[in-house]
Amino acid sequence: MGLSPSWALSGQAVDGVGDAHLAIGVHYRVLTNPLLGLPIVPLSIGRITLGEMAKGHTRRDVTWVDSRGNMLTAPFTVTPDNPVTGYLPLGETCCWAALEGTAARGGLRPPVPPRPPLPPLPLAPGDTSGGGEVRPVVVRPGVQPAPPLGLPLSFWVEGVVATPYGDAPVAVRSAAPYHVYASHLERIVVHGSGTVTGLSWLPASAVDVFERFRTAPLPTGPGVRYAGPADGEDRGFERAKRGAPLRFGMHESPLAASPTACVPVSAGEESDRVAALTGELAKSLDRLINDTSALQRLLTASMTVRDENGTALGDSQRYILMDLLQGAVDPGIARWMGFLDVDKDVPPKGVVVAYVVDGLFAPDWKSVTSERLDQTLPPGTVVEDGAKAVMEMARRAPDLANYAAQVARMGRGPFLQLRIVLAATAGVPLDAPAAPVMAAPASGDWLPAQAPTAVRELTVSMDRLVPAAALGSAIAQPSGGTPVARNPEEPKGRRLLLTARLDDAAVRATSGVLADRLIDERDGSWQVAQADWFGRWSAWARNTFAAAARPRPPRPVFTLTTRPPVVPTPVPAGPLAGVVRVEVSVPPVTGLPAGGRLLRHLKLTVTSGGVPVQTIHPLTTPGAPPETLVIEAPGPALAPTASGTVTVTAVWTDSAGADSDTSEPKRATLHDPRPPEPVVIAPTLTYTARPDATGRARATLRWTPGAGQAAYRVFFADETTLRAKLKEIASGVIAEGDAGRAPTSGQAASLLAALDAASDAPARGAVWEANRHLLPRRWWLQLTAEPLPRPASGPAVFTHDVSGSLSVLVLYRVVAVSAASVESDFPTCPLLPRAVPNLLVPPVPTLDVLPVVDDSGNLLARLTVTVPAGPTPAVRYRLRRATATTDPVFMPVVAEGTIPPRPAGDPAPQVFTILDAGGSPSGTRTTLSAWLRYNWRVEVQGAPAPGGGPAGEWSTPSPAASTTVMPPDPPAAVTDLTVTRDPDGVHVRFRHPEPLAGGATSGYTVDVYRRRAGESLRLLTSLPGQAPPPAGRGADVTGSFDVLDADADAVAGTLYRVVVTDPIGRASQPSTPQEAP
Repeated sequence: MGLSPSWALSGQAVDGVGDAHLAIGVHYRVLTNPLLGLPIVPLSIGRITLGEMAKGHTRRDVTWVDSRGNMLTAPFTVTPDNPVTGYLPLGETCCWAALEGTAARGGLRPPVPPRPPLPPLPLAPGDTSGGGEVRPVVVRPGVQPAPPLGLPLSFWVEGVVATPYGDAPVAVRSAAPYHVYASHLERIVVHGSGTVTGLSWLPASAVDVFERFRTAPLPTGPGVRYAGPADGEDRGFERAKRGAPLRFGMHESPLAASPTACVPVSAGEESDRVAALTGELAKSLDRLINDTSALQRLLTASMTVRDENGTALGDSQRYILMDLLQGAVDPGIARWMGFLDVDKDVPPKGVVVAYVVDGLFAPDWKSVTSERLDQTLPPGTVVEDGAKAVMEMARRAPDLANYAAQVARMGRGPFLQLRIVLAATAGVPLDAPAAPVMAAPASGDWLPAQAPTAVRELTVSMDRLVPAAALGSAIAQPSGGTPVARNPEEPKGRRLLLTARLDDAAVRATSGVLADRLIDERDGSWQVAQADWFGRWSAWARNTFAAAARPRPPRPVFTLTTRPPVVPTPVPAGPLAGVVRVEVSVPPVTGLPAGGRLLRHLKLTVTSGGVPVQTIHPLTTPGAPPETLVIEAPGPALAPTASGTVTVTAVWTDSAGADSDTSEPKRATLHDPRPPEPVVIAPTLTYTARPDATGRARATLRWTPGAGQAAYRVFFADETTLRAKLKEIASGVIAEGDAGRAPTSGQAASLLAALDAASDAPARGAVWEANRHLLPRRWWLQLTAEPLPRPASGPAVFTHDVSGSLSVLVLYRVVAVSAASVESDFPTCPLLPRAVPNLLVPPVPTLDVLPVVDDSGNLLARLTVTVPAGPTPAVRYRLRRATATTDPVFMPVVAEGTIPPRPAGDPAPQVFTILDAGGSPSGTRTTLSAWLRYNWRVEVQGAPAPGGGPAGEWSTPSPAASTTVMPPDPPAAVTDLTVTRDPDGVHVRFRHPEPLAGGATSGYTVDVYRRRAGESLRLLTSLPGQAPPPAGRGADVTGSFDVLDADADAVAGTLYRVVVTDPIGRASQPSTPQEAP
């Protein structure tokens, strides 16, 4: 038998003296971890009195460290800002401690002790997420809880344990003598103002001698997993009656000013209450000890989940062991279970009494070992032979020997044989709970409830909760009203205890959250009291909460349709109005937002032309409204073919006059159904574009949009198709669908005759247009699958491709369409004849060239053009000329003109002559440039199509004709020759009347000769005819040449002469010799 670690089995005892609710006696409480399951035999409780202050059993070794990390030695002083922690030796379990010290004068009582962590939750079958992990407590030396804020403090001592949320006090004493006790005290913390002179503490291992006291069987008979007496149920109710509270709890006394003001209650009433609550618990207990399909902590029960209307939403699986242990938060249920009892034999004041609790369990060993909790178990706690362990326990509780045989049938272990020691000082109870600290309640969402009822969730965060705090809750609405208990009523006339849930953001073990889901929109006050696991109550803590604004009505949802104006006969020219129909979906009462009120009426706003008109439409039966609300309103007044837009919005108003958000605006356009004006287009014959490379010709229709015309439909037919239809009608054949629509046979014959008599295409087009009313719509092909929309600006344009080889007319009709898709009158709509300009081009001409010189010496070219005979005579020519290319694309047009008509008689070639002097559209010239090779090509054009059609096409350019142009004579001699001298030397200056441009040749050469005295004439220098200054003159004919002879031998009397040579070697006359000065 070994002492249990704190995670497995723990507990506490307290003397009920002075408490308004506890029965007289020492009460002891046992807590078990779900990993242990339920005990497999009744708990064995031994008892021993250890004398005053447990003298002879205690130890005094303790290490004191203040919150700043300083080690202290008694005596020392404690201040409010520097609590001191006493660290007990490792390896020992302290179950009782007495602080020796005195409080400073003055001060108030300390805060209530905080709540330790709840027992760990079990894992669901197959769940490996760790959500139900049980981990050993990690002690962090030197880490102290922050002192409570906002309270004037006195002097008190706490026994604390470590939790994942920091140290949690499990025992608090704030009056001398300063005794604290529980099964596992890990550290002793001293707070407030006072002096500490020492500490004595009781190791649980020192309580090894005790007397048999009693056993605590489960409230059931024996089962597969439990061996106990047959009268276990009766003994459970005996415990409940023996330890019954003296008064109703604070959760049943919302008007009580303090725990002492609660109404007394009898032990029989408590027994009846427990009996009413344990019906389902007894079934769960029976299953836990008899159902071996799974470990006890993994057994589940299905529970139907229902909504606020009682409708089943599905099933929820609950762990029945957790339900049972959670129910034991109620002290009455804990007594029924055997986990709480009272010892009426109270020792004298100051005497320490200890209760030794032994239990035998069949744990979830796999989970224990997977979490390595087995390493925290002391020697002697793990046994394989359960029957042997029972016999060992029977040495202290002989009646347990009766169950050894049944335990033997349970098979081999491992079993856990655990012991805890619960010590208490008679007449020195631990502090009773103080009122929890309440934060301001927070209003949550509105909860589902049928209007006009409205309920919301209110949550309050609390701190300084005691271990496993049981809560009483009462709410007064409005503020100042009478508090009403909010704990559920069960059984009738009694109420269940509430527990706080851990906040997700919790950082302290003493915090928790409580929620109430039945708060209406009014303000109010909330009061909460807490009880410890023995049933000792605190006073009420109170806080107010504000009223909540109820949700506004939902945004209206509706459909919008329109009806066009009705057009009377005769059709009026004035405005007409249509109808706007609004169909609003009315939310059912069950479909209103949670917390919403009933709807009163709908505000409908119809805006047309910028002018809003609002109307009110009440619901005659708000509690049972119709599914829809249908409203009709007049639309805008519309001129012929006009359209108008209406915008509709709606707002619901509830019974309190609150408006919803405005609905999404919906817009509709109403169109006047009267036809638009017909399209106006000149009906004269026009031509398509020329056929392209693919053999298609594009017809383009262009017109100016008129009033009321929103779109257009275009129809097409050709002469061949329409003539065939007319011939059928003229011969008496009426096709299906033509009856009553086609022209009569006489009309058809007359139309055909008029077409035959027409002289050309323009005349035929005029005949078709004049008789357009005779051609029914069904004879025409509609080209626009969707109407052609009216352009935002400018003319409307439609293009259509036809065969480029057509020799007949193609005919188009354009019908205007209004915004309401009403067409103008088809029989009177314009008919537009179009022809394809596909006449043949003239033959390719030939070209001959001859250079000539006119009387003025200008260089010219005589070009002879010959156009072969063909079906299309030429009427115009255009001449291209270039010097660097023969590609017509890069040869500019330099001349255009008419061609003489073809001679009468048999077709003969057209021959004409062009004299080219080098002119072009960019400027006139009188001569061609010398020394250039010119290239010419010529194109010819036929006459335009009849009726003002497009100009004829140009022929392919002729083959190129080329020649080089040169002057007929050698160059002239230079003029104005002079010879002068300056310091630089001798300057020979002269002019020349010609530009000396060599064109495409190597150019002219200017040779200057010199003859010194006694020598022959020799070449001094040569330079190009267009040499740049200073020696030459460039292209400036008016400039002078200036040749410098810097030779020192050019003495006076030296002679100079100049000769000019053209590109083919023809030389000018030499100049007259000039002598140097």
